[in-house]
Amino acid sequence: MVHFRSEPEGQPMTTPVSADPVPPRRQDLHDADLDGLSIARPSAQTPRRTSHAWRWTWGAVIVVLVTLAGSWFTGLLPHEVRVDVVTVVRLPPGGSGLAATGYVVAQRQASIASKAIGRLEFIGVKVGDRVKEGQVIARLEHADMEALLQQAQAKVGVARAQLGAAKPELEEATLHLERVNTLLTKSFVTQAEHDMASARLRRATAAVRSAEAAVAAAEAERRNATVQLENTNVRAPFDGIIVKKLAEVGEVVSPLNVTVRSGGSVVSILDPTSVVVDAEVSESMIHRVQRGQSAEIQLDAVPNHRYQGDVMQVMPVADRAKGTILVRIRLLDLDERVRPDVSAKVTFGALPGTQVTGEEWSVPSGAVVTRAGHSVVLLVREGRVVETVVQVGAPAGSNVPVHGSLAQSDEVIVAPPVDLRDGTVVTIQRRQP
Repeated sequence: MVHFRSEPEGQPMTTPVSADPVPPRRQDLHDADLDGLSIARPSAQTPRRTSHAWRWTWGAVIVVLVTLAGSWFTGLLPHEVRVDVVTVVRLPPGGSGLAATGYVVAQRQASIASKAIGRLEFIGVKVGDRVKEGQVIARLEHADMEALLQQAQAKVGVARAQLGAAKPELEEATLHLERVNTLLTKSFVTQAEHDMASARLRRATAAVRSAEAAVAAAEAERRNATVQLENTNVRAPFDGIIVKKLAEVGEVVSPLNVTVRSGGSVVSILDPTSVVVDAEVSESMIHRVQRGQSAEIQLDAVPNHRYQGDVMQVMPVADRAKGTILVRIRLLDLDERVRPDVSAKVTFGALPGTQVTGEEWSVPSGAVVTRAGHSVVLLVREGRVVETVVQVGAPAGSNVPVHGSLAQSDEVIVAPPVDLRDGTVVTIQRRQP
């Protein structure tokens, strides 16, 4: 039974104090609300699992990169490299393996100048035109020369008229002397009359000779004026092609540069059928070249064709500065693609009388390397390296002859890297052979 004690009015109500006070608890505060105020913490196992996953991922990436790098450096993984290549050159049967470089030159060429001094009034050609021997290329002003020619022709006419007048006098003097001689035998004329007739004949003869000499002098003067007039024409000395135009209409030209305002030549012309190849051969190799020896010529301007030729001359003197001797090669299959002054590479064939030994190829000396005890060259076929075993001959300058399974279209790597292997993908950069 609970007893309540009432407090007097106006006095505060007192509550018994216990030794261990208990904080009051609100009855309207539920556990669900407390749960809603709590912070959700992740499980301690989650970060541990995430850390291990990242470690495995990075480890796999590193292993792949190391594997790729190892394959790259060992050659197991094909990788693209850039190499310099040249086309192999087929040597003529029984070739000596000797190669030389030179240029195409025209043996017949000239700079055409006028024989007279004057101002150009006409030029009838341009660079590249073909001209015939005797064709008028240019002409100088020639009004003064035409006047001299007319004057000379007039003098010829005067001299011939004088000759025509002197001849009848000679004929009459001759007949008169004959009559006097007849009468003298019959004593119808005196000796004095005979002497006078003889003197008259001599004077008439001298007059005719003088008139003939005058005619000859006038003719010579006329021919000189004709030549002077012809010298105002500049003509082609032979069939050829105009390669340079050195003067224009209005310029003063002369045989020599007599003034700073005058020029010498009008055009330059060459005969395209007279071209040959001049190649320089080292003194130490000249014994492998003889007149009549076959040769194969490759022009940089015509890379897909090999011209055939033969040695027409080995010069009797050497170039002291270069240590070379000039060899002149004639082109046997000359065509319009052969242009003077283009560079050429000559590969000499067998010496006359040498027995043919088989097909050979010429490659740069640096292209031959040793692999597994064999001499090989590295070819590029369809963008990949192909090792080909070859037999090497005696070096000839910067090239060396080789025997092997090569084709005319093969391209050989000039200086292959040591680590370059068969099957490697390469990017080629072509050099001139």
